[in-house]
Amino acid sequence: MQAIILAAGMGTRIPQYTQAMPKCMIKINGKPMLEHTVEALRECGISKITIGLGYKAEVIRDFIGKTYGNDTGLSFGYVENPIYDTTNNIYSLYLMKDVFGKDDTLLLESDLIYDRAVLRELIASPAANAAVLSPFESWMDGTCCLLDGTGHITGMVGKKDFRYEDAAGYYKTVNIWKFSRDFVNSVYLPFLSSYMSAYGRNEYYETVLKIVAGNDPSALGSIVISGDRWYEVDDIEDLSVAEKRFSPAGDRYDLIMREGGGSWRFPGLADFTVDSNPFFPPERLLSELRYGLADCITRRPSASGELDILAAKLLGADESQVSVLSDEGIISAGASLTDASYADFACLTRDSAGPQPHLVDLGKRFGVPGLRVRVLCASDPQLIRPYKGKGRLSSPEEYFMQIAGKYKKDYAAAYKAFAEECGWMEKALGDLKGVRAERQVFNSFAVFLDAYPGADDVRLLAARLLDGHKILAGTSGNRTGLSLFVRDRKSNERLISALSALARPEKKA
Repeated sequence: MQAIILAAGMGTRIPQYTQAMPKCMIKINGKPMLEHTVEALRECGISKITIGLGYKAEVIRDFIGKTYGNDTGLSFGYVENPIYDTTNNIYSLYLMKDVFGKDDTLLLESDLIYDRAVLRELIASPAANAAVLSPFESWMDGTCCLLDGTGHITGMVGKKDFRYEDAAGYYKTVNIWKFSRDFVNSVYLPFLSSYMSAYGRNEYYETVLKIVAGNDPSALGSIVISGDRWYEVDDIEDLSVAEKRFSPAGDRYDLIMREGGGSWRFPGLADFTVDSNPFFPPERLLSELRYGLADCITRRPSASGELDILAAKLLGADESQVSVLSDEGIISAGASLTDASYADFACLTRDSAGPQPHLVDLGKRFGVPGLRVRVLCASDPQLIRPYKGKGRLSSPEEYFMQIAGKYKKDYAAAYKAFAEECGWMEKALGDLKGVRAERQVFNSFAVFLDAYPGADDVRLLAARLLDGHKILAGTSGNRTGLSLFVRDRKSNERLISALSALARPEKKA
């Protein structure tokens, strides 16, 4: 089996890097993406590699020559697309037709970073012709596939035909394929030549595969991998995410925590650094948010006076007793949520009385920390007056405040479930051998694994949870203890299992 790597593109969406090099030469964790791919191919026993060149072809040639010139275990060939700037990858692959048809082939695009085991799984797949696919997630972009019950590709969905309401049934192409020599010569290349003759050179090779799948749903198989096992780099944000996702074990924790949030960009990650109610909002409230989102994001939000009225209505207060704050107006008073502040829908609890105003983070309390809605409250309006007129919210945040009051009964049920879950977590942690837990506030614990090697290095322990179990834990405030907030039962059971594994003597290393 051979490999073909398509690397002719110009990388126009990341010009700060590609002015000097092709996109595949951008480094992720110290190595160019192309080098990551070559090493993955070598591990799979692929020794013959042909690279489709175009933009700054000499940079790739020089790199391969210097890095692998004395490596007798690898053989490199090149096919150059001289009009890479006016054509697309269908033409680059067409130019490689003589090489393509010589052997069974792995076809890869060059701007990918992925778990190297993916290639081994693809080669081992019983399907002679197969794609690596991933269930669609919000960060993905590009061609998606439809599958039947046996994993065969029955259709492909391009950007123009993409429907978000159908996305649950979509599988994103990872841009890694396996083809048999017979399929390439008898099916794919004839279709490719005919299609290019009819529609030109500025198309994608996947368009031809869409036709093949439509004509014969049994022609193309698949393997499905999770979204955390690969990433495609198109712009600087992608590069940042890829660096974190595929950083060396131990470093990943520091890189993610440095961001202070954004864990939704890491599929499969259970985030225990989030101080919020995991049982609210209910699905109906989320549906109402989705219903109004288009209007919200296409219209301007209200001024601070109207926001204060909304906050007063939501929290059962007088408008003079509350002030919505922007991030720059946040003060530190009362920032930590307590059992009482979670239990009461209204914010003017006994915690509000005192010499300082009480800060209520509605995003945390109502289980939507992605909405930054913070309200300063005090029973004495004089304490609030200096902060009036400074609040700014986005329209979706304002809309949430407008509708959340209709769900008081749901909130009461969510608080009850939350309180019960906190009790369950306290007992589950207490039952773990080798684990010591101290309850901090209503919904958080400091957790210690005293017998764990290196237990005095809490960062190392948190890194092990992340690297080995995809669990994100905090470390602030405890020199040797993990800082953990209670989540839903499924996530909490996952945490208990991970802590149990780390605490067992046979796992010490």
